[in-house]
Amino acid sequence: MGKRGLTVIELLVVIGVLAVVLALAATNLFGFRRQLTLEDAVNTFAQDLQTCRTNALSWGDNCRIRITGSQTYVMERRVGAGSYSVVLPRSLPSGTSFANVSTGAWLEFDPRTLLSTSPGFPSTGGGMVAPEVRITNGGKTFRLILSMTGAVKTALQ
Repeated sequence: MGKRGLTVIELLVVIGVLAVVLALAATNLFGFRRQLTLEDAVNTFAQDLQTCRTNALSWGDNCRIRITGSQTYVMERRVGAGSYSVVLPRSLPSGTSFANVSTGAWLEFDPRTLLSTSPGFPSTGGGMVAPEVRITNGGKTFRLILSMTGAVKTALQ
């Protein structure tokens, strides 16, 4: 007589194999999601820098990005001598943060779109000295290197 169906042991083995495969897939998807979140934070910050540069040119006033916390920053417009107005508050996505920039540090574009930074702003070492912002998710870190004209180069550290 032919055997029809699966035994309980065979069924448990199949379920066990599926459970292991699903656990591995879920782990890989979680890591992939963390990577995408980090890339989103880096791209948004770089885009905001470019927007600030464009705003300085169009407004005829200085525009700056000021770090307000380990995960927050604001875009501000200069409205008087030493006085600024917040144009856009931002938060980095959950799980990401600035790795090398302290609260209160800023990057500022003048109406000629030249970049200046707050005293002590982190910069690259070696022969090239350029402002550098690092954004991390705890496992990986992206470096954003800025030129004095506002171009942003990103690299995975």
